[in-house]
Amino acid sequence: MVLLILASSILLIGAGLCLLPTRNAARARVAIASQVLATALVLAVALPVLFGAPELSAKLPWAYPVGIFRMRLDALGAFFLVWSLPMTLLGSLYAVGYMRPHFKGPRHLGVHFALLNLTSISFVLVYTGEHALIFLLGWEVAALAAWLLVIWDYTNQKVRFAGFNYLVSTHIGLIFLVAAVMILYTHAGTWYLGDFGVWLHANPGPLRNAIFLLLVTSFGLKSAFFPFHSWLPRAHAAAPAHVSALMSGVIHKAGLYALVRFVLLIGRPDEWMGWFLIGFSVCSALIGGLYTVGQRDLKRLLGYSSTENVGIAGIGLGVGCLGLTWGLPTLAALGFAGGLLHILNHAFFKCQLFYAAGAVYQTTHTVDMERLGGLSRLMPWTGVFFLIGGVAISALPPLNGFASEFVIYSSLFDKGSFDIWAKLSLCAVAAALAFVGAVSALSITRAFGVVFMGAPRDPTLPDAHEVNRWMLLPMGLHAVGSVVLGVVPAAGFALVSGPVALLLGVAPSTPNATLERISASLSRIGAISAVLLAGVLLVLWWRSRVPLRPAQSGPTWGCGYGNINTRMQYTGASFSNDFSRRFRSVMVLLQRKKAPLGYFPEDSYVITDCVDAVERRLYAVIGHGDESATRISNNLHEDDPRFAFAAALVALLVIATLVRLAGGPL
Repeated sequence: MVLLILASSILLIGAGLCLLPTRNAARARVAIASQVLATALVLAVALPVLFGAPELSAKLPWAYPVGIFRMRLDALGAFFLVWSLPMTLLGSLYAVGYMRPHFKGPRHLGVHFALLNLTSISFVLVYTGEHALIFLLGWEVAALAAWLLVIWDYTNQKVRFAGFNYLVSTHIGLIFLVAAVMILYTHAGTWYLGDFGVWLHANPGPLRNAIFLLLVTSFGLKSAFFPFHSWLPRAHAAAPAHVSALMSGVIHKAGLYALVRFVLLIGRPDEWMGWFLIGFSVCSALIGGLYTVGQRDLKRLLGYSSTENVGIAGIGLGVGCLGLTWGLPTLAALGFAGGLLHILNHAFFKCQLFYAAGAVYQTTHTVDMERLGGLSRLMPWTGVFFLIGGVAISALPPLNGFASEFVIYSSLFDKGSFDIWAKLSLCAVAAALAFVGAVSALSITRAFGVVFMGAPRDPTLPDAHEVNRWMLLPMGLHAVGSVVLGVVPAAGFALVSGPVALLLGVAPSTPNATLERISASLSRIGAISAVLLAGVLLVLWWRSRVPLRPAQSGPTWGCGYGNINTRMQYTGASFSNDFSRRFRSVMVLLQRKKAPLGYFPEDSYVITDCVDAVERRLYAVIGHGDESATRISNNLHEDDPRFAFAAALVALLVIATLVRLAGGPL
């Protein structure tokens, strides 16, 4: 643990040095250097624990009423640490290239890089905090750092609103989390998570159920589960690309970590908890997937796909909870392994996709898909990396998204000895998951086809070109990770086997037949994926070596149009129009249009937007409430002293009643 504390100190010192009055390039170098050192130290500590070494712990005496700060690193925390800090480092490298146009400007980039360091510190606090206050401190540091990173372009009103939306949402989640922690502290008598677990394990009933719902609400807001997702697409659309990547792929995985941690503390969840998680997650996956199809903003599309993918991971975690409840270790292992593996895989391909979207934005100054097109010829590496990420997020072989979803499907079709109605319900969940996969493939095909294929749609955009190496390197490393974890999925399973063993109640270093069977099955899947990948590469190699016959050209039939232009291509809206019309009850489509007038119309357009129904309804309710409060206030005559006296009297009566009901003296 000394090395973890040293790593946190290095990150904190690096953040402080970033604020010194020096050149922006020097500030970036200091941040990168501190993150490299800290990441190396964290990996040196976390990797042995992940692969079976004893847990680590540390104590730090503090004043009353805090007591003793405790930190503990087990296999679950180590699993999240071994990829969270390296990916934050890659995000910082990407930021160097993305922010390069501002290096010689008046903006103080040291603050931005210091916030990235603080984000890494928050991971150490959250994933090792055994004291509830350390956990909450890390939780809040991550939230505030992410908010300040989101509002980088704070002069833009839309960016400020997106940041405010995120800040409010994340602190509503914090309120629910603090409420659950205070209830646990009241009954357990300590601040330590281990003691919380003892009380939760020994006291099933309505109070534990209420705590579970409070925690799921808090973690759902953090990870952007439906219907708590409305802040996500706005924040991703507003933030710089590396911030969006880190938020979606890394930062908000803390919500899923906390969910698994409290499941571990509970020990054996009630059956309804598992079914609740599955239902909650299926709704997130379905709604998030559907909304990706209607988006014209590339980063909003990727934001909604994050809601979809946390839902997919949540399905696996819910099945794992059912396995613990029913005493079926195979079902529990498959569920938790699939959920945790998908969390890891999603971090790889989602960061990769956001980085590619950021590259598109930097060269064209827009992510509006209806204005883009033909970028694969101008940005070949970015196009390849986006395609790899798109295949992975669609759960297609031979990439990593297929491997994790295969494990989740295996859990849903497990032939364990449980009720036939439960088996039918899990089969229905599998059908919903298959539909989500098809929708994801549709949306990513639409995005890649419209943005990278065809011809440029808007001649007013600047000429696109490939981005610098600082931006290509993180994309390439994430692409390599997506390929390796798809072709060698047993390597990914080796990373999650320690946390899964912990959840099953066995030592991570102890051989387990259930985990070995899953690993063997994934090895066979990896072999098939490797053959498929080799076949694809062989075909590409053959096409590159064999000269193609010159194509014959001739006039194209233009359906009566003599002057074909780029506006006659498929747009994103037209590509998904038939699908969107079938789901109009869920996808709210708004159109702005100007009809052509006269024989020779000059200015006409149709703009289709898919708006968030939850956000739309939320602001409608807030607006109605504000109007109602205004009418009541006008009718009550607040300047009348009799009203103030009556309000105070009512407040005193309510307080006295509450004290009396609590059994205290008046």
